[in-house]
Amino acid sequence: MNNYFEKTIRLTALASLPAFLLTIATPNSAVASNFSACASSLLNSGIAEEDAGVACADALEPKMLSACVEKIQQETNVTGQDALAACYRVRRPEELASCVVKIDNNLASAELADLALDNCRRSLLPERFADCVVGLNDEISAFSGTEAIDSCISAEDFPTELFPRN
Repeated sequence: MNNYFEKTIRLTALASLPAFLLTIATPNSAVASNFSACASSLLNSGIAEEDAGVACADALEPKMLSACVEKIQQETNVTGQDALAACYRVRRPEELASCVVKIDNNLASAELADLALDNCRRSLLPERFADCVVGLNDEISAFSGTEAIDSCISAEDFPTELFPRN
């Protein structure tokens, strides 16, 4: 009986080893397609092949990185290379792209696109920052787009002019 049991285990092990080796040798096609889609999108946005390869390979979420670059490049006057530099350096690439596009669309000044990109990247809450810039620019006629951006990026939690400290 013991001999039969040993033979069964050996046969099972021999049969399962090739199947196991095939599963670890075959790349997960869904993961591979994320990197492929990232590279394709970045190349279409005007990024050099080497830069696209490095960026996609290094990205934790390659599809989010490429979506950020693509959205900024297509909907603003920012170059793909500048968008990649910004999207690569943030934790929330989708929010960065939304911030830049929202400011660019609402302030309608081509000169502000690069300034919006830099400040949206610096902001911890890019969507809130964009709402601040657009809201101030809409309601305060004396504010230019640049002044609205500067005011929103330098805002304190409790401005000392309004809430003096004791």
